[in-house]
Amino acid sequence: MCHIAVIPDPGGMRLMAFNRRQSREPIAGQAYTVIKRRILDLTFEPGDLLSETRLSTEFGFSRTPVREAFKRLESEGLVDVIPQQGTFVSPIRREFVIDAQFARSALECAVVRLAAVKRSDASLLELDANLKRQELAASNSDFDELYRLDEEMHQLIAIASGRPAVWDIIADIKVHMDRARKLTLQPRHAPTLIAQHRAIIEAIRANDPDEAARAMDLHLEFLVAHFDEFIAARPKYAMEIQRSIG
Repeated sequence: MCHIAVIPDPGGMRLMAFNRRQSREPIAGQAYTVIKRRILDLTFEPGDLLSETRLSTEFGFSRTPVREAFKRLESEGLVDVIPQQGTFVSPIRREFVIDAQFARSALECAVVRLAAVKRSDASLLELDANLKRQELAASNSDFDELYRLDEEMHQLIAIASGRPAVWDIIADIKVHMDRARKLTLQPRHAPTLIAQHRAIIEAIRANDPDEAARAMDLHLEFLVAHFDEFIAARPKYAMEIQRSIG
């Protein structure tokens, strides 16, 4: 996550506080956070077998917090625990992505409406600076940075709306979108995504809540509309895990 402190306004301070939370997490929470991050950024790919022993050694934890992390991740649909076989990263399931997009759109369209009414000049400066960094990242084909800046932009909108804590709820809702979103970060799609971000920011600048919500909904719908195309490039990501018989 980014540490923005260029513009000394309350929104920037809330963003910095949000980004410090992980360092205060208990061990079990840290194990959960780091494993989940690797699943969402596709470091751990769908179908990968996750070894409790290997991960506990790698992270310097005992096996107990890793085991607890697996339970939480299973409840979220991010891992499948198969008896006598192990714990596997779940496939990217289309129905989960569609449900996540539906719920996220409802919340973020409400948030961006508020942002269009309540935004400050300082929040616009932050959004403009973020968009410029997105353009630079895309021009450098730095798609990890582009993904991070995309996340930051949506969080900044929540802060501009005066409802920064809603971003925590959205972050939980959208986990099944996040893995699929990584597949959209390709050179040919980056200009479309940045143009959509620009349209959202311009509607906020114009104090136009209806247009801001329309632009946000169109942006969030992009992933679902192209899901089959993205998965076709990596079909194993959507492949269900085979269970042993007998």
